[in-house]
Amino acid sequence: MSKKLRTVLIMAIVSISVLLLMLNQPSKTEKLRMQYAELIAKSPYSKTKILKKAELKKIPKQDRPDLAFQQDFLQTLDPNTGRPEPLRLLKILNADKNKGQVFKTNSTLNWESRGPLQVGGRTRALMFDPNDVTAKKVWAGGASGGIWVNNDITDSLSVWQQSNESMANFSISTITSDPVNTQNFYVGTGEGYFNIDAVYGAGIWKSADGGATWNNLASTIDFEFIYDMVVRNEAGVGVVYAIVRDLQDNVNGTEVLRSINGGATFTLASHEPFRDLELGPDNTLWAGDAIGGVWKSTDGTTWTKVYQAGAGSAAGGHTIATPRRVELAVAPSNANNVFVLIADDSALGEIIVTLDGGATWIDAGEPSDAGDSTVPNTDFTRGQAWYDLIAAVHPTRDLELFVGGVNAFKLNAGLEFKKISTWHNQVDATVSFAHADHHAFAFRPGHNDEAIMGTDGGVFYIPNVATVETVTNGIKMRNRGYVVTQFYSAAIDPVNTNGFLAGAQDNGTLYFSGPGIDDTTEFRGGDGGFCFIDQTFKDATDGLYYIVATTGNEYRLHDFSTTPGTFFIPLIDTGNGAFINPADYDDENNSLYSYESNTTSNTTITKIILAADGANQGTQSAGTATREDIVMAEFGAAISHIRVSPYNVANRTVFLGTGNSQVAKMAADKTITMITPPTLVGSVSCIEVGASDDELLVTASNYGVVSVFYTNDGGATWTEKEGDLPDMPVRWALFNPLNRNEVLLATEVGVWKTLNISASTPAWEKANTGMGNVRVDMLQYRALDNTIVAATHGRGLFTSTNFTLDVKENVLVKNTNIKIFPTVSNGLITVASRVNAQNAKFTAYDLSGKQVFSKSLNLVNGGEQPINLNVKRGIYLISIKTDTFSSSYKIIIK
Repeated sequence: MSKKLRTVLIMAIVSISVLLLMLNQPSKTEKLRMQYAELIAKSPYSKTKILKKAELKKIPKQDRPDLAFQQDFLQTLDPNTGRPEPLRLLKILNADKNKGQVFKTNSTLNWESRGPLQVGGRTRALMFDPNDVTAKKVWAGGASGGIWVNNDITDSLSVWQQSNESMANFSISTITSDPVNTQNFYVGTGEGYFNIDAVYGAGIWKSADGGATWNNLASTIDFEFIYDMVVRNEAGVGVVYAIVRDLQDNVNGTEVLRSINGGATFTLASHEPFRDLELGPDNTLWAGDAIGGVWKSTDGTTWTKVYQAGAGSAAGGHTIATPRRVELAVAPSNANNVFVLIADDSALGEIIVTLDGGATWIDAGEPSDAGDSTVPNTDFTRGQAWYDLIAAVHPTRDLELFVGGVNAFKLNAGLEFKKISTWHNQVDATVSFAHADHHAFAFRPGHNDEAIMGTDGGVFYIPNVATVETVTNGIKMRNRGYVVTQFYSAAIDPVNTNGFLAGAQDNGTLYFSGPGIDDTTEFRGGDGGFCFIDQTFKDATDGLYYIVATTGNEYRLHDFSTTPGTFFIPLIDTGNGAFINPADYDDENNSLYSYESNTTSNTTITKIILAADGANQGTQSAGTATREDIVMAEFGAAISHIRVSPYNVANRTVFLGTGNSQVAKMAADKTITMITPPTLVGSVSCIEVGASDDELLVTASNYGVVSVFYTNDGGATWTEKEGDLPDMPVRWALFNPLNRNEVLLATEVGVWKTLNISASTPAWEKANTGMGNVRVDMLQYRALDNTIVAATHGRGLFTSTNFTLDVKENVLVKNTNIKIFPTVSNGLITVASRVNAQNAKFTAYDLSGKQVFSKSLNLVNGGEQPINLNVKRGIYLISIKTDTFSSSYKIIIK
């Protein structure tokens, strides 16, 4: 072989090898998908235990704020950065204000708030308005519901009003005012108590007009977590101090930043890991850190540590193995008296007090919650000192301390704690009720014995703190119109036009029955998960069932068909599943599907089959439902979404999405077919079924990924439908059932809409008029009256009835040889014909596109045929097809 030929062969072999190597390399999408799967698999949050029923009984309520944050972290993290990126939302929030309408807003879809009227939600920030001469006006910050104001907190009928809806999807952590210019308010965002799984914020927002308008301070745009803020009068200048999560994300690190120009710029005041900041009556700054230390400063830049908790500290001899968060309370009437609460890991470690400005310390004892068997006597925070820990000293009685954990207590001058509130009167009926988990406490200026508290259940007012421990009605709820409830899910009642069911973080599963913003009924307490209402109900013989979920894979059935009132039938009672567990209900087959578990070898979902409609569903201790575990080996990942097809009732298809970028469909015989979009990366948040099982929308809830995919061939091919949608989590999708080119998305910034999903690059626009920029978790539709319900995570429920879902006459194809009358009836209609047509097909569809009635007709020229449509009231489409023509009509059943 010649040398030249050998060289050519070697080059050819090398070229082929390189080509094969390149062909075998994973694509960019495959690399990102593998990177994301590895992030999920390695995350400790993927392995967090869901407590079983016996364990949950040991705590006051099935409330796991840590699990809520952890689950959302995994579902929204950007696979490229390994963390959520909520600061990208500011582009959306500021676009219209600063640059004109960058993101178009659709004004035809208006939303109406449905409350709940008096449930409230987690509140970390409270402030009496310094400009109100009556000292009745209060400002409050919801955990993800924005800023609210109440003009008279002393009046039980005074209604809260939202101040700035553009902040609705950010957590309000602190609020304060400028003592030099009281028109200047500052609000800090982001709950920084949970490391990387916290509720993210977007810096500091300022109002220069007493709360009328708010603006995000540009210098703080990357402040994701703000623990606390104070404004101090320094020689006639209101100097702002803010404790900000360390911008390098150190575990315990924070920066205390200082601004002398109203927040235009900030400089470093301290790099100690502070968590709480208080201002004494002598203008001394006090700080508590994240590792058991107490600090003070007179100039704001030089800080001195005056106490450090540890093993057998000098104050009370307490052994604190792992000193953590420190909460402070300075006596407004005595600058020398400072109380300190120190956490030992997650529990309360000690409460100490100094009477000489920090020179010496003494043990102040601890509250003993002997009246509540669910709270340890030695830890009134019940292991949640990282979460619910607050303290305040009476304005004039300098040794009267008020502390809040699960419940609230008062320390009198004799250093004796008295309980003042209980999370449930059935647990302790000796004191007044206030929702569990306390985060804020403020006294009414000029009225020293009046105070307000911020809890996980909203705002409470104490008319007289002097005697509050001696009465059982000494604390008043003040949540009227304070709609900051965080819902995960919603279901629509097929009978009651004002009926909705919704599962909320820390506020149970609530049933809505009245018009507008109204009171609700709690079906079940704790954390509310997915919920369902059987949509096949027509009368009392059919079965009206409400299914509600709490944390994990635990469900309760409420049967209203044969038994008056409410009773429970336990369907599943395990600690498996996710925190807010994906599930779906097959109304026609009375079957509930829910995620059960995932191991290294298989993934399991559970199917619960209820008795037939109208049949006896059993009792609380002995239900008649049967259970089937469906074990699949195809995933190796947690299920993130389940959707039951509305078609083919005898052979249902169930669609499944996973937390690591997979989509599948399960046939009636349990056969699994993978139909994953080729470029999908992220957690599948929704699989919306269109006109048939072949038409699907798939959404992902992560930052930094393509969020919307469409197929009309059952998943054989997919197209990306991101278009000009901003980079934000998408949590749900909804087709317009009468015009499936129209699609709504539930996103981190309200509802978005496109009029043409079939376009290669759909144009998306805001459709959140009346709702604001709040996170929306779920959308549901009722064909009866064209109602859409939106479950928001921070602003309660919203409904819309003016979405363009009415049947347009130009989409109906009418043949003059066929007539249907009357078009409005109780279900008895007549088909009149001017032609002969054998084997004509009469079909009725509801406005969701679902077939509800079918009948064969033999049409005779000049003849009439009566038909009794035994369906629920509402609008229906009628189709009549023959061998030679088809005709369609709109009728109303009243």
